[in-house]
Amino acid sequence: MKNLLTVGCACALALLLVSCGPSGESGKTLPTESKEVLFQRGHKLYLSGHLTDAEADLQAATAIDSTYVDPLIDLAQMAYEAGMREEGEKNPQRLSDWRSAGELYRRAEKLGYHDASAYDRICEISLALEDDKAFLIYAKKNAERYPYDRQYYNLGVAYSAVEDWNGVVKSQHEAAERFKQSPYLGAFYRQTGRAYMKLDRDQTAERTLASGVEAVDARLAALRKNGTSAKADESRRLTEDKIAMLLMLKRLHTTYKEADKLEQVERELKDAGYGK
Repeated sequence: MKNLLTVGCACALALLLVSCGPSGESGKTLPTESKEVLFQRGHKLYLSGHLTDAEADLQAATAIDSTYVDPLIDLAQMAYEAGMREEGEKNPQRLSDWRSAGELYRRAEKLGYHDASAYDRICEISLALEDDKAFLIYAKKNAERYPYDRQYYNLGVAYSAVEDWNGVVKSQHEAAERFKQSPYLGAFYRQTGRAYMKLDRDQTAERTLASGVEAVDARLAALRKNGTSAKADESRRLTEDKIAMLLMLKRLHTTYKEADKLEQVERELKDAGYGK
């Protein structure tokens, strides 16, 4: 009887130990808090600057549900901000942080997160990492979902990065027609004119750039008439793009020995403050 009791107690103890041990074949302890609780706490910790603890909670939330977008966004933003705190555009730590941020933003985007700021971040990170193909992919998505002037300008930059000059012409010509009062108006014409030059269509480039200068002059005159001090940045951007277009025209007029046009362009450059 004593031996049977001993055996019975041993078996009971063994069962108790098994029932109290890790569940599942992986041996991992199941979380005791829901993904929502972990995210909410992690989000508050992130906003209050307790980044290490915030990251732990947010990572735990994504471990429970890899399709849970909210913690992915916070983790992406934390990684992006960490990179921003690193000095130097080519700082390896900055690029590493931004690489992580880009992966997190892309995961969130695939799960249905289509916020404009996320597309902006992915484009910025792609540029920093010199990933021109990714830049173009997400610049297209951004312009499709948010068809505004800045998105179209970035799309032109993205097409230029992969040397798709026909893409530049198509997108920037459309933008110039749609956004006639945009701060990027000169940039639309500038990018189009440059693309035509790359396509060896110099006469079309000349006409485009000349039209661009006229369009910018008209826009600058309208801004001066309104006299709004808030338009200072817009005026500066327009003037810089005008100067860039005049310099391209100067190159074309020099190449084709068009003395009268060259003289006119040099006067306009002087009036625009170039070289002072």
